Amino acid sequence: MPISAIVAIVATLYGLQYYGKPLFNEVASLTQQEQMRIRSKSQGVYAWGSNRYNVVAPDTPLTTFIKSPRSIPYFDGMALRDLQMEERHAVAVDANGDILQWGLGFFDASLENINREENLDDVPLARRREKEKANELMPKGSLGAQPTSPVRTLKGKNIVKIAASDEKIYALSGKGKVYVFSSVQARQWPGKRPGWSANPFTLFGTFDQTEIDHEVLNATPAAKLASGERIVDIQAGSHHLLSLSNKGRTFSTPIDHNGNVYGQLGLRRVLLGNKKAYREVLMEPKMLTEAEQPTIFHQGQVLPAWALPPGMEDKSKTKKPVTVGVPSFTSSKDIRPFADIRFCLALHEIPTLRDVRVAQIATGSDHSVVRTTQGKVLGWGRQTHGQTGMGAQIALEAIPVPTEIVLSKAFPNSSVDIHCTNISAGADNTFFTMSRREPGSIGTGIKVDLLAVGKGQWGTLGNAMWNQVTVVPARVKTVSSLLEFSEVTQQTHPVPIHTVSVGKPGSVAVVLDTVEKEGHQAFGRDVMVFGHNAAFQLGTGKRSNLAVPQHMQPLPPPTEAYGAATPPPLPLYPNETARLKEADINSGVLTHMPHHRLQLASQTKTDTLCAPKEVGKEGKKKKKVNIEETITTGAVSMAIFWQLQD
Repeated sequence: MPISAIVAIVATLYGLQYYGKPLFNEVASLTQQEQMRIRSKSQGVYAWGSNRYNVVAPDTPLTTFIKSPRSIPYFDGMALRDLQMEERHAVAVDANGDILQWGLGFFDASLENINREENLDDVPLARRREKEKANELMPKGSLGAQPTSPVRTLKGKNIVKIAASDEKIYALSGKGKVYVFSSVQARQWPGKRPGWSANPFTLFGTFDQTEIDHEVLNATPAAKLASGERIVDIQAGSHHLLSLSNKGRTFSTPIDHNGNVYGQLGLRRVLLGNKKAYREVLMEPKMLTEAEQPTIFHQGQVLPAWALPPGMEDKSKTKKPVTVGVPSFTSSKDIRPFADIRFCLALHEIPTLRDVRVAQIATGSDHSVVRTTQGKVLGWGRQTHGQTGMGAQIALEAIPVPTEIVLSKAFPNSSVDIHCTNISAGADNTFFTMSRREPGSIGTGIKVDLLAVGKGQWGTLGNAMWNQVTVVPARVKTVSSLLEFSEVTQQTHPVPIHTVSVGKPGSVAVVLDTVEKEGHQAFGRDVMVFGHNAAFQLGTGKRSNLAVPQHMQPLPPPTEAYGAATPPPLPLYPNETARLKEADINSGVLTHMPHHRLQLASQTKTDTLCAPKEVGKEGKKKKKVNIEETITTGAVSMAIFWQLQD
């Protein structure tokens, strides 16, 4: 066996001891490649940012901020199907398709009385220093000072994807069913008995355990799913939900009474309630409601039928849909409170997209974006910061109808074959991953660019600017038009953008697909972060916002035990110390490419653990599953986890 292979095996075993034994305190110097191989065995979740509601570090409740990546001990050895982190609660899906929930917003129902506008990112600069020990001095809620662990709630539904808001959680199953349940534990009980089962080995479900209270969303009678059609994706904004079927049909659903304030639903007539007792209401954008003229006097409104002139009797019997506003929900007996999971259980097909085949959906806080199979993009909803990308010609606070976003104007006239390959949205921003061909340029001539539009107050646009409003898509130059030379093809190829994740109120993580496909597995995918950083959610250890994408430091070892402090970062590999001088060489972009940086591992096949039935015990093992490392942004937080790809 070659000496190099023996050295690699010894280093891997040494690293597994370092990552696997919690009481081993010596620091091992590992290369980036060794770190990724070890993480694929240990797996787990790293999170950082605001811990005001014990979401990022539930085992250390007295720590307000997690300033750099720190693993959550509960998830050691586990890969997840999905992970969503709101400010007050978090939800994840384990390898078995069961739901896990945690955070003070989940455990403590009394937090609902606390003003939701009291967010850490809104604290004035002069007072932020006082807030760093807020959890230690005055924990939120009655359970704020107690360490907690995630709790399994919805079980046995084979959930593959989740979308969360403040009050509700929507879960998509492998069969295309969309479930909804409360984000607060107290509202999930008393639960409901499971339905009849066709499995005779379970005595047809006679002795099945009670499930948490949940409901299933169904398409409206006018937009029933065809045979073989099912929902394959869901995305949630602050007040609305978008759904996509495998036939390219797009559906929208209001989450609460603000679900269509900015026209983000793409329609105005909504069926509230469930299919047994639908209630048709009007939910119109605020700008249209305010512009409405007083209704014209009609005799049928004040006179009985017998007193009306001939031919006017039928008009007096016409019933118009109820107009829904904030007061209607507190006074109407026919409409459930918006926090109730049965407020709206209907999936409404968006009329203007009925003949448009959609390939991808995305949602911001109050706006929606879709990408068609031809690479075109349409947007609608809130436009106060230009987040729909309609340009300066449209000076409206909302776009109530899906309208095409012209993205070709962001490139020179020499570019051809311009189309969008991916869309991402969050808060008041939208990002477009574009592919184009530049005839006469080196290599293949194909270039990949990232365009950003919307609110750039915290540097969220990534273009070295701090614009409050940006209505025209701007290029994120640091990650756009990057090229690399392939030894296999002996050509220059574009560097693809693997994923773009946008969080609230404006933090962004871009993952570059720097993994060479032709059998080369030594390097991982580069991660670059920028935008809002008031809660340390960019993981740089500093609190300053970033207007230019920056690399992150490599992940530290896993947290040793529940309640332990964040381990120190790994030191530099000795052989890389001399090569770090190369990082000072300007590569032509606004940032360098340091060798000592975070890289995410690409897809690998290995064993993983499901969530344990009891804390402290090991969950069921799933063997030979495909997983890859991914990063997600939440509300004033970020997380890195291993995601199942099956």
